[in-house]
Amino acid sequence: MSRGPLALVAGLVLAAGIAAAWGGLAVRGPVLWQVSPEPGATLRLRQVPVEAQLTRSYTGYATLYVDGRAVISGLPAPYISYLPAQPLASGRHWLAIDVVMPGRTFHYSWSVVVAKDAQKSVAPYDADTYSALEAVNRIRSAAGIPPWRLSLSLEGAARAHTLFFLRNLHRYGRTLTDSVHQEKPGWPLFVGRTPWSRDVAFGYDGDGDSEVMAFGVGAQEAVQLWLDSIYHRFGLLDPGLTSMGFGIAGEASKSPDLPVTTLNAGFESRSEVPNGRAIIWPVSGMTAVPRRFTAGEIPDPLQNFRGGRYPAGYPVTVSFFGLGVKELKVTAASLTGAGRTVACHLLTPQVEKNPAELGMSVALIAVDPLKSLTAYRASFAGRYRDGSGWHPFQLRTNFTTGSA
Repeated sequence: MSRGPLALVAGLVLAAGIAAAWGGLAVRGPVLWQVSPEPGATLRLRQVPVEAQLTRSYTGYATLYVDGRAVISGLPAPYISYLPAQPLASGRHWLAIDVVMPGRTFHYSWSVVVAKDAQKSVAPYDADTYSALEAVNRIRSAAGIPPWRLSLSLEGAARAHTLFFLRNLHRYGRTLTDSVHQEKPGWPLFVGRTPWSRDVAFGYDGDGDSEVMAFGVGAQEAVQLWLDSIYHRFGLLDPGLTSMGFGIAGEASKSPDLPVTTLNAGFESRSEVPNGRAIIWPVSGMTAVPRRFTAGEIPDPLQNFRGGRYPAGYPVTVSFFGLGVKELKVTAASLTGAGRTVACHLLTPQVEKNPAELGMSVALIAVDPLKSLTAYRASFAGRYRDGSGWHPFQLRTNFTTGSA
């Protein structure tokens, strides 16, 4: 294994909205938007929260049923959540919700299966999870993005994969690639092959997810490591990612590759901007910005450039988040500091060898580390295409580096 902290990335996975039907009754309709756990899910957790998201506020009330027994009723709010008081037994369970409105009642029903080897519950969030959440939300606040909330489902999946990786460390080999996000059936503590399958196994029902991992650092250091990279940074800044869970294991080990940290983030398409919203990092006016971009990110961004080497300068990135953004072209980009233009690599979708990793983003990476306590200006110009056509953009940011 490589020595020192490493960060790895798995691309965002978008899942289709819930549109299944069980027992002839749809679980999506004029009042109900989505439910969790999703229909047909095989749960690896015995106390998964049962949640329902309504399409709008309504006059009336809702009643939630578990195996034919009303467990909570009289709810006027558009968001309903219930945590079973007792762990569910292995086998199939039926969930249902009645939404009663003046002169009409909507009934929805679906089923899930609790696996024989399902865990009893996800332990309460610990100090490391709250520490990671605080670090992420501090970043999102600086960028003007809504904060993340915690999700027990994502927490369970992140913890489970962290323990799986720690248990099977020797099976992954000495050369780490993004295959560390895959689990193999038959290996101890197996939950699911992909981050998405593991999230669903713990009751997650969003529209997509993202998983990142880091090695050899603690919770806040891991978040900083992802921010100070390129591909991993995008997930922290994406408005469509709205919730998270965090796992850490192997803290007591003296190995430079441990502890292992995993962060799973949940994606909601309704929270993503419909068209383009440009988010630049570092944000303008930021001080004490790091000077260096060091080796360790997988995939390696500098593999896109002949002669690219580490340490390089701290990356400046622009991301056009939005489900409608389909194409991005940069016509000019520059970085100036200390009265001169800085030699840079420009990473664009046209240059990127792994397009899924970069998405609709660009990165300006100084060939050499930036100077300490120096003011810099980065400028970008180009155009992006969404559903309404091409749009020009001109963006800039001013920041100052920290000390060596």
